[in-house]
Amino acid sequence: MNDSADEVLLRFPARTNYGRIVRVGAAALGIRQGLSFSEIDDLRLAIDEAVILMLGSASADAEIRAVFRFDANQLEIELACDGGTVPTEHSLARFEEIACELIDDYAIDPGRAWVRMKKIPTNTMPSNTMPTNP
Repeated sequence: MNDSADEVLLRFPARTNYGRIVRVGAAALGIRQGLSFSEIDDLRLAIDEAVILMLGSASADAEIRAVFRFDANQLEIELACDGGTVPTEHSLARFEEIACELIDDYAIDPGRAWVRMKKIPTNTMPSNTMPTNP
């Protein structure tokens, strides 16, 4: 990610009913980046799995921080759980098995309850334009 990337920060309580907000935010930014509907669905599923991973290690008063960074070339999502513990091996394996098929790159630091994911549009549409009907 370059220095000219825009950034959006979202902080929310580590509870399941807030996961939808992260998915909606990612989808909206994915559209802005020129991701196809299929790519947005993949991103939303990866976000679901990352939130599940964070929630599985979260304490009752934990907070999840989602940072969306985007430039002309990619969308990057970083999730971290403040007040989380190390996720289980099963949770990590589940995330890796599912996410590797859905996103272009990811990194996990289980000790920090942190995940970074990247999605790169497959088309060449400029990031500041919306698709138009033919």
